[in-house]
Amino acid sequence: MKKLNKKYADLLHQASKATGRKEAVGLLHKAAKLQTKFDEKSKP
Repeated sequence: MKKLNKKYADLLHQASKATGRKEAVGLLHKAAKLQTKFDEKSKP
């Protein structure tokens, strides 16, 4: 779980530094996929 959090934070940081729209959107989509993994793991 901690590894996913670090990767999520890294993706958001990369997206904020991205130069192009497509690059930023791609990184945000990857981060959203990780967010769904967080939600699945946190469900009882």
